[in-house]
Amino acid sequence: MEAATISERKAELRRAMTARRDALPEGERRRLAEALVGRIVALPRYAAARSVLATMAIGSEWDTRLFLDRAHADGKAIVLPRITPPPRHLELHGVRDLDRDLIPGIWNIPEPDPARCPRVDIDAVDFALVPALAIGEDGYRIGYGAGYFDRLLADRTPATYCVTALPSLFVVASVPHEAHDQALDLIVDENGARRTQAAKS
Repeated sequence: MEAATISERKAELRRAMTARRDALPEGERRRLAEALVGRIVALPRYAAARSVLATMAIGSEWDTRLFLDRAHADGKAIVLPRITPPPRHLELHGVRDLDRDLIPGIWNIPEPDPARCPRVDIDAVDFALVPALAIGEDGYRIGYGAGYFDRLLADRTPATYCVTALPSLFVVASVPHEAHDQALDLIVDENGARRTQAAKS
């Protein structure tokens, strides 16, 4: 019964945060994206990273292409995920050219072309920018409900530093979570960055 209650709470939070995000004006979304990228690239862990993992934005998400272009300009190796055919899971690939090496994947999300982009293991990623609809100060996040990133991050080592960057409107005190959910290391919003409670413990 408790698991069902947590699932219901997650679904409610997911609906509320999606509606809040969709309501942001385009200009404000762009301003926040630029502010978030500025905060991310100022992080010492980003500066030290040789490789970065991120995702291409979908819908009303902030435009991560701004971050990926900056990371490429900074000489980082770019890693993007693709959703495999059933049984679906995330597979990571190195991407050298964001304009030529991506193809439409499930839900038309741009993904690495596996014919052009070599496989990469999660333990080869130094800095992971993990997508979320919302994140709690405790380090747990709400995604879209498929659990792809939680399964991927379950295999990471401490060498893979995991960050979520969201406008402060989407940072809450805590997020309902279950045993399989993975806590992240750092929260970035337009005002700055802070370690999560999970990272402090």
